[in-house]
Parts: sequence; structure tokens; C-alpha cells
Amino acid sequence: MVDLLSDSKKELLLGNEAVTRGLFEAGVKFASTYPGTPSSEVGNLLEELSERAGMYFEFSSNEKVAMEVSAAAASSSVRSFVFMKHVGLNVAADPLMTLAYSGVRAGMLIMSADDPSAHSSQNEQDNRYYSTLALIPMVEPSNPQEAKDFIKEAYAISEKLELPLLYRTTTRVNHARSVVEFGPINKDTPLKGHFDKDDAKFVNIPAYAVQ
Repeated sequence: MVDLLSDSKKELLLGNEAVTRGLFEAGVKFASTYPGTPSSEVGNLLEELSERAGMYFEFSSNEKVAMEVSAAAASSSVRSFVFMKHVGLNVAADPLMTLAYSGVRAGMLIMSADDPSAHSSQNEQDNRYYSTLALIPMVEPSNPQEAKDFIKEAYAISEKLELPLLYRTTTRVNHARSVVEFGPINKDTPLKGHFDKDDAKFVNIPAYAVQ
């Protein structure tokens, strides 16, 4: 098994391994999930590596909870990553739609692992439409190298716009294998957050939500 925290220059990686390495290179310090294929390997890897990486990781009780705790971290200036399979985003849609109004302080990525052809799912819904529905940016890698590299850029976009970003993958990317070139691991982002109260930003009553 490849050590995703090593100083190697390149390795043969599964797409989900590349995603996990991308989190370390982007300095992500909080991750949450409710597992489901084709995203499951990311959770298995983070369960094993998060302590060494100085990251908090949890398997949440469902996708909605995973979305909410990740949003809490990002609202407290900690880079966060929440991930699930495509149908899981239906479960998390309630907090997602409100989060699109309030925004975040640190970068937050929402990885939706879609499953065209329904290899391991009950449907093949296209979650790119959630980006349009919520009016949030979306990034979609097409191979394992991009799956790693785009994460760092996606966090820059999320933080510039102060919005969560939909990171859409598919089974063919999550479970593909290719040689992936590594970059440096970012150890400079904070693990401990602080929440500054701001009613106008985070209390989504009508007067604040629609301005």
C-alpha cells in the first residue's frame, strides 16, 4: 500500500488515493463522511492516516450530519472536506441549500462521487445540477492526477468566494489507476478553529438570507 504521507515524487494511485493525497497537500484539517461507493476508499484512508496528518476525521451518522459538522469547521476558519456518494447528497441537501446563502470562512469542498451507469447504486443521478440549484461553484476532475491537483485550486476558489464548492467525481475517476506526481504537503493551516459570531452572515432568517 502506498504511504500517502510520504515525500515520494510520484506513485501509482487509485483515484480515491489521489483525492486523499490532495487533501494533505491542500492543508485540510477537518473531514467527515457517511460512506458509500464510489467514495468509500477516501474514508478508509483517512481513518488510517488522519492522526498522522494532524487532521480530524469522522464517520458521521448520516450525510446531513457530515455536511453540518464540516460546515461548522469551515465557518470557524478550518479547511474542511465532506464527501459522500451521489445519492447521499440528497440526504444532505437541506443544510447545503442554506449553506449556499451563509457561506463559509475557510475553504469547504463537498465531494459528490457520482455513479454513471449505476455500477454500485440505485440510480445514476447527475449531481452537477446541485451546483446550479445552489448557485455554488463546481470543479470536476477527469483523471487521478487532476483529482489530486484540482483540490488545492478548489480551496483557493472556495475561500475567494467564501462559498462551499461542489467537487464532482465519477466512478471512472474514483476507481481509475494512474501514475500521480506528488506536491508538498501543506502543514501551515490551522487545526483549531474559532467561531466569530455574525448574525447577518450565519443566522438565515429572511431579513438576512435575502438581501
